[in-house]
Amino acid sequence: METRESFQPHQTNIGRVERRRAKVRAQLLEAARQVFLERGYQDATITEIVQVADIAMGTFYLHFRDKEELLVALAQDTLQVLREQVHAAIEQHANAPLVPLIIRTLLRTAYEQRDLLLLLSAGESHLLAHPHMLQGQKGLAEHFISALRAAAETGLLASYDPVLLAHLLVGMLMRAMNWWVEQDEPGPDAMADHLLFVLGQGLPSSLLTGKGHGTLQRPRD
Repeated sequence: METRESFQPHQTNIGRVERRRAKVRAQLLEAARQVFLERGYQDATITEIVQVADIAMGTFYLHFRDKEELLVALAQDTLQVLREQVHAAIEQHANAPLVPLIIRTLLRTAYEQRDLLLLLSAGESHLLAHPHMLQGQKGLAEHFISALRAAAETGLLASYDPVLLAHLLVGMLMRAMNWWVEQDEPGPDAMADHLLFVLGQGLPSSLLTGKGHGTLQRPRD
């Protein structure tokens, strides 16, 4: 009869294999990130990636089917980093206002990952990563939806749709992050300040009504 102890060596071996697989996968993702950023996704090759990772070519195919699957995994890992940072911030600052907390945390994390976000927003890599980026945006919107629905229940949103408002807010955040595709400034804190200014105070009424000082001049053809 097998005892509990008889399973332990087998379980230990499984644990070692899983840790080894995770380590190799992490090496491949880090190597892919380096090569993709240096060479661009289209010009990068699997040969270059395995050389940087210092693993055998055959080992690559134990983890990824091809270069496309590797890029998708890199996009998914990037989104996971963003999610983990947001969730950690929410747990650590449970009493802080949710909307500015998420905005500041997300922008700071995205700024640190801006080179990779640039890669994922260009060319063929954008087409491959886009469905996963959209899924990440939907998950982000869910955080805002819960806060906005709570505000709607107390009458703070009048008749405005909290779901639509949440997705509009996510759209503003995506545009803020896309800003860093072309330039590094302003940094994440100043970017968050600009976004929160628009959300909290809005644009001057004269820009919306055309009355009073500050009316915009129409561009000339």
